Amino acid sequence: MSDHSPSNVVLERDIDWSGTIGVTVPVSDVQVYQRAENIDLKIINDGILRVQAALKLFAMVTAGLDEKHIFNPAKIFTNVININSFIHLKSKIKREDIISVDYGLDIKNYALRPDNIIISGTLKLKIKYVIHLVLDGVVIDFAGNNAINGATINVKDLESGEIKATVTTGSDGRYSFNNMPPGIYLVEAFTDSHKLEQKVSVMKTRDTVNFVLHQ
Repeated sequence: MSDHSPSNVVLERDIDWSGTIGVTVPVSDVQVYQRAENIDLKIINDGILRVQAALKLFAMVTAGLDEKHIFNPAKIFTNVININSFIHLKSKIKREDIISVDYGLDIKNYALRPDNIIISGTLKLKIKYVIHLVLDGVVIDFAGNNAINGATINVKDLESGEIKATVTTGSDGRYSFNNMPPGIYLVEAFTDSHKLEQKVSVMKTRDTVNFVLHQ
């Protein structure tokens, strides 16, 4: 069949995080910042994306006088925290299907403690990836309940009857059409020794159409 362009999808997801920065001086006035040191994406299962990120937190304690009127210069305290989160994508997404990843970091609030600063925020991800539109299925023989090897599968335009694509099943009785454009199709299966069977397929992103053929 002709190779149609797959669909691009943009997924936006907010991942909440929290962490602490240890301090060695009493803190009453502080400015808090953050940056992403590393963001790593890995497909660990069918359609499950693991997000691992390392964020570096900064706390800048401003200069000032203590209770004894002694000048304390500005100090910067840091810490690195790790984020591990999971995002469910569409099925059969591979790492190479991810086109781009944009991110933003927000600090929501922080609380001062005698020896540390507790910080919480959000990692905002915008992931652009490809969905390959797939039509697949399996063809079984009714009498023997066995997979049929070499069955012809035609995909036809529902209105005109024009054949848009054709394949044959493998030894496991399975067939697959990749990069199908969205639409409504008539799918038919047959062999030289089995009767023709037809079914309607409504393609959005994926559809599975199975057949049981009679002799």
